[in-house]
Amino acid sequence: MTAAPLPLMSSAADAPTLDYRALHRRSPRRRDTLTAVIPTVGRITLKRAVRSVLRQTVPVTALVVLDRPEREAQVQRLLMGLPHVLVLTSGGLGAAAARNLGVQTAETTHVAFLDDDDEWVAEKSALQLAHAAKDTLLSSRSLLVGSSSRVVPEQLYRQSDLAATGVIDYVLDRSTLRLRRNFIQASSLMCHREVALTVPWDEELTRQEDWDWVRRMDASGQRLRMLPEVLVRVHQGSQGSLSRTPDWRASAEWVNSLGSQVSDQARADFLTSVVARDAFASRAWFAGARHLTRGLKARAHPAAVVVGLSGVMRAVNRGT
Repeated sequence: MTAAPLPLMSSAADAPTLDYRALHRRSPRRRDTLTAVIPTVGRITLKRAVRSVLRQTVPVTALVVLDRPEREAQVQRLLMGLPHVLVLTSGGLGAAAARNLGVQTAETTHVAFLDDDDEWVAEKSALQLAHAAKDTLLSSRSLLVGSSSRVVPEQLYRQSDLAATGVIDYVLDRSTLRLRRNFIQASSLMCHREVALTVPWDEELTRQEDWDWVRRMDASGQRLRMLPEVLVRVHQGSQGSLSRTPDWRASAEWVNSLGSQVSDQARADFLTSVVARDAFASRAWFAGARHLTRGLKARAHPAAVVVGLSGVMRAVNRGT
């Protein structure tokens, strides 16, 4: 399968440029090796994800972690002819546990994560390995693919911008209505395997597990480096995700557990744009109003309030 070229932003100072000459000037060290950890329930999109790993310009091991062991035969047929390693969980453990098992099984110096409905650009591994270091967590820009497509994030993360609270304020900020001005997602992430073993994914979380993992990596001393190139296609609206059912209660519990690790305004943005929105969309009107009020009192950005109120329209539209 031949991948279509990705559109690249060109207007902003952070505009991504894919300099293929740079790939030759700075190539991965020979001792660095990489495994792509792909958690799955056996969706048909898995084949596309594995193919994107096998298309990498440096060799990468495709490690598929199946969280529905009863579908092993189906997955084997789906991936017939595609070199891969298949590992089975005990079943129904969730994406975080599947990723942890993949990290434990990998035999390479580095690991990267890929959701089974997403895909990598062929140069992703080479570019990220060229910047790899044991104290560095790597990410990149992505192309969101859906009814329309857009490059995210518009604003790259820079550690110096948020020295007081770190990456979590970057992730939770909702100061603009533009979708995904700030963006970090699992399929863009790569790190040293030993670090991923030391800081595992939280298997208890039902939502925001990728944001939480990046937060804890930051707290452990990892430096997040976000490359400006578009290296991932994130396919939106896929059905049957391995992630557990979205739950506004779980989101509220998570953000409240962060304490002083997050600024008051970032927390307020999250309470209004995520928790209140999802509560309203679930017709939990009292809870939605309560979290919206909390966000307003803490001076959430106006854009976050607008996003929160959009949950009311979701509920109304679902009921008509």
